[in-house]
Amino acid sequence: MLIERRVAESDGVSSAEGHETWALSYIDLLLLMVTLFVLLLSFQQKQVSEPVVDKEAQSKQDASDLLPEQTFLDQSYLSGLKGKVSVVQEQNTIKLAMSDSILFLPADAALSLSGEQILDELAVMLKHRPWHILVEGHTDNQAISTPRYLSNWELSSARASSVTRYLISKGIQPQRLSAIGYADTRPLQSNQTEQGRRKNRRVALVLRMPD
Repeated sequence: MLIERRVAESDGVSSAEGHETWALSYIDLLLLMVTLFVLLLSFQQKQVSEPVVDKEAQSKQDASDLLPEQTFLDQSYLSGLKGKVSVVQEQNTIKLAMSDSILFLPADAALSLSGEQILDELAVMLKHRPWHILVEGHTDNQAISTPRYLSNWELSSARASSVTRYLISKGIQPQRLSAIGYADTRPLQSNQTEQGRRKNRRVALVLRMPD
């Protein structure tokens, strides 16, 4: 009898320990589930609290934070135009200047073959950028008087218009372009020497971000 009682007591203890172990495992599982729930809830609240970013607006902001040459100048194109196109940054603009001897026939506003080739390469960059493009025509101070061009004002304006029309034909939107002729009023160098006059005879593309 004593032996049977001890066996029964032993079975009772084992049963109690088994129940206690099962209860602890169940509590651990509940704690794990609660922890996961709290983590998921916290992650969801973080996503909701974060502001929705307009990707287009963000890209524009990123572009505006860059320097002008970073948003436009593509060295892979300009490297092939070295010695033909000069690049000057002035405040919020970039100026691309080209000699009249490369762009035009002598004393004329008709584009030469080399002029068309240069504008073709520039147009590839320009038509995919948002810049406004002001085409400036410049001459030296040597008087000109022909049946077609009565003065340097007419010649510089005609050359600026010729470049503008060509860029439009290459896919640049007309509303992004404007043209003006300055004649000899904005020289780069003195007109007292041939070298200076050659520098002053040019067409410049002034690139500016739209307002």
